Amino acid sequence: MFETGETDYAWNLQVAPDVLAPMQDAGNGQLLVAFGSNVERIEANLTDPSPDLPEGERSTVAHPHPFLSDPRVREALSIAIDRQTLVDVGYGDAGTVTCNLVPAPAAYASDNTACLQYDPERAKSLLDEAGWTDTDGDGIRDKDGQPLSILFQTSTNPVRQDFQALIKQFWDEIGVTTELRNIDAAVYFGGDAGSPDTIEKFYADVEMYANEFPGTDPQAYLAQYTCDKIPSPETQWQGQNINRYCDPAYEELLAKLTQTGDPTERGTIAKQLNDMLTKDSNVIIPLLLRGRVSGSSNSLQGVVMNAWDSELWNIADWTRADG
Repeated sequence: MFETGETDYAWNLQVAPDVLAPMQDAGNGQLLVAFGSNVERIEANLTDPSPDLPEGERSTVAHPHPFLSDPRVREALSIAIDRQTLVDVGYGDAGTVTCNLVPAPAAYASDNTACLQYDPERAKSLLDEAGWTDTDGDGIRDKDGQPLSILFQTSTNPVRQDFQALIKQFWDEIGVTTELRNIDAAVYFGGDAGSPDTIEKFYADVEMYANEFPGTDPQAYLAQYTCDKIPSPETQWQGQNINRYCDPAYEELLAKLTQTGDPTERGTIAKQLNDMLTKDSNVIIPLLLRGRVSGSSNSLQGVVMNAWDSELWNIADWTRADG
């Protein structure tokens, strides 16, 4: 669309800024960006995905994760990531750093800034405290003979592979070795109970993706992290609580949210729930708020990007610039 002008509208331009910029120079269209609640993040697996476990027991609550069950390790992984570099490389003006799972609307957005400071030295100290040290001098931390090695999976996408490579470097700096895996998006997000490569089955230590909640109220979104929504063989690996997070205090607070009508109080509770998943536990490691990015031909008028509705929400108002 940008280079040849052959199309009127281009949807979901998840392309690195250095690729988009020269395309726009042709002058055939304009970039449209709007920010909603779409957070690119890393999800930590609280259960053991080891292939040494019998099938049907991998990534189940019967086997806690050998090192990601420790909140110090999760925090170390979070603060070892330079999020602004990710924004600059992957999204430019179409992204912004966030520490929240629920970054908007403002009434529900926590003032959580715990992840903003890139602090590899503190990350190293946390791993030292957790007993992960480099005993043999090979640059990789270990404990009880086990190396601190992470399998990191995401969908096949140029920006996500750039992110994986950068995060691998950040984690290398603190003594964590990382194996990268990328999976076809149709499989990764497909939910096929027979596939080992879905986000729900989670046969990896951490995985990365983004999603958002419909409308402007995050209650249903936050309700995904209850114990009964953990994917397992008994649920045919269906369920939104892919981290296998289970905290009675979280469920009690969520129940309070469902019974609260006052907007201010609802905002307060939602922020507390967000913080429990992010800065208090680092079960979810937010990276950045992704803008919805599309392109519109210069021949179209009246196109208004809306991150809270269909991009075609006002298509009845679109007209041709030439009349």
